[in-house]
Amino acid sequence: MTLSPRARRWLHVPFTCAFAAALMACGDGQSSGAQPAGESLESAVARLEASGELPVLDRTDSLAGIDANTNGVRDDIERHIEKKYTEPAQRKAAMRKAMVFQEMLLVDKQDEAALEAVSYRGTLAIVCSKSAFPGQQGVIEKSAMSRELESMTTNTKARLLAYLAYNKARSGSVSTMPREPNCD
Repeated sequence: MTLSPRARRWLHVPFTCAFAAALMACGDGQSSGAQPAGESLESAVARLEASGELPVLDRTDSLAGIDANTNGVRDDIERHIEKKYTEPAQRKAAMRKAMVFQEMLLVDKQDEAALEAVSYRGTLAIVCSKSAFPGQQGVIEKSAMSRELESMTTNTKARLLAYLAYNKARSGSVSTMPREPNCD
């Protein structure tokens, strides 16, 4: 399924709002994420990363980022997934989704077959996430997981532009869900 540019913008809103809320002073000021008066955004992010409240993300100029073990997921995102998703099926679903987001950045936007293959792997990731995050609460959790990984993957201007180029290349296309997904 390809989303309109307007819909894609809204996908970033919940994570962006949560991120902004973590940086702002709220309530009684007892929150460790509260931003002290006069603190710059950069120093607030550095403080939250140092405390572990925000993941430390790769901000290199490379679209691929650092993937030392060459498993298709940036090392910074993989560390976040390992820390956050302790249940094996959820961790596997998150890794699969992160891998697809990474492929969206790197795929040749002129190669229709490659674009279709990435899209298919994306539908597999969606279907497999359903079994890892069951029930009504699972729908909410899997949606939040996807938005978070999308935001983490597109954390630099170059990565965001590559992701938007992928979506532009897929605009107007139709994807079907696999009948019998292989979630292994």
